[in-house]
Amino acid sequence: MTKDRWVVWSMLTLSFTTGILDAATYLGLHGVFTANMTGNLIFISLGITGEATVPVLRAFLALGGFALGAAAAGRLLRWTATGSPGDWRIRVSILFVALVLAACAVAHGLGSGSTAVLDALTVALAFAMGVQAMAARRVGVGDVTTVVVTSTMAGLMGENRFTGRSADRALTARRALAVATMGVGAVVGALLMHLAVEVAIAVPAVLTFAVAAVLTVRARATRPVEELNEALDRASR
Repeated sequence: MTKDRWVVWSMLTLSFTTGILDAATYLGLHGVFTANMTGNLIFISLGITGEATVPVLRAFLALGGFALGAAAAGRLLRWTATGSPGDWRIRVSILFVALVLAACAVAHGLGSGSTAVLDALTVALAFAMGVQAMAARRVGVGDVTTVVVTSTMAGLMGENRFTGRSADRALTARRALAVATMGVGAVVGALLMHLAVEVAIAVPAVLTFAVAAVLTVRARATRPVEELNEALDRASR
């Protein structure tokens, strides 16, 4: 499990950007999420039964885009061990997410706001979030998935002194921060919507670029230590 403080805060930053993006897409793309697939699955179910007026097609597009993104990233990262934030494939994946977000922000700003444009943006943003989810899994920061907080909240509330099964303080802090950052991100996303949808997408793009940069710097800083450890391991055999 990755415990590098810079890496942990990088993943928490991605949780924050996810909150911003989901708020922006829910409010700006007619009621769908691009990261929270549980919500989209419920929307689809409600729409099929006719119990609610929800954009079933767009929810399907988001679900499909996310699945394709996760599958593509899974293929790229198949040789990357969990807990390897310095692996170039992870950095490329996160940089890709940032580029897609930036492109979507520009496309929305230049687009006509037509149904076709919004559908395309839904697929692209959900694809990027699928890639991010897989990259975060390989980074391996405990209970910081960057795209959902349901299981994180279960661990936070179910494993503590009150329940008699305490987690270590670092894990508890990460869980609490993961929930808080995504929630605060959603508030920020809703506020940014008063400016423009593209602004609410551009801010996560900038922050994701920053995360990719941090991981690159940390990878270069830790490489000599890793090479030394590998040399010592070979010498001891």
